[in-house]
Amino acid sequence: MTKKAIFFLSLFFISVGIVAGFFYYSLLIKNRSAESCSASMIVFHKETQANITFDFMYNKEKRNGIVSVSGSYLENSHPEGTIRRDISFTWTENHGTYNFLSSGINKIDSLETLPDKVIATVLPGFYVYPDKSITYSIHPQGSQGFLFTIGKRPLFFCSR
Repeated sequence: MTKKAIFFLSLFFISVGIVAGFFYYSLLIKNRSAESCSASMIVFHKETQANITFDFMYNKEKRNGIVSVSGSYLENSHPEGTIRRDISFTWTENHGTYNFLSSGINKIDSLETLPDKVIATVLPGFYVYPDKSITYSIHPQGSQGFLFTIGKRPLFFCSR
């Protein structure tokens, strides 16, 4: 092979590599449409307190997601157990109001030490049982995150 042929073949393969890399990157960005946000909250009920973190991971195009719930449960200021579960959900949307429907609850048995009945005293049924719904109004707060409300009452801020 002549030097000229080697030069053009090298140029061809480099060009193909650049074009293939561009298409791979474009495909990767397109499929990476999952987004996430996190919120922390303290819930009080009678003599109990739950320190809870919600990590929402969702796909706007597919209208589904997973919310990871973790935290501690205290009774009379003494630790009584931990909460750790992942809730799969789908949603429907109507003018900024989102109806979430839990499709599955994955309890992390090695970490979660409380029965559902106890968790249900500090969290809505959506976070405890499958096929339960909850409706939130979700208000974007720029690039920082979202304000979750029920009616006009703010519940928590979910930061990106």
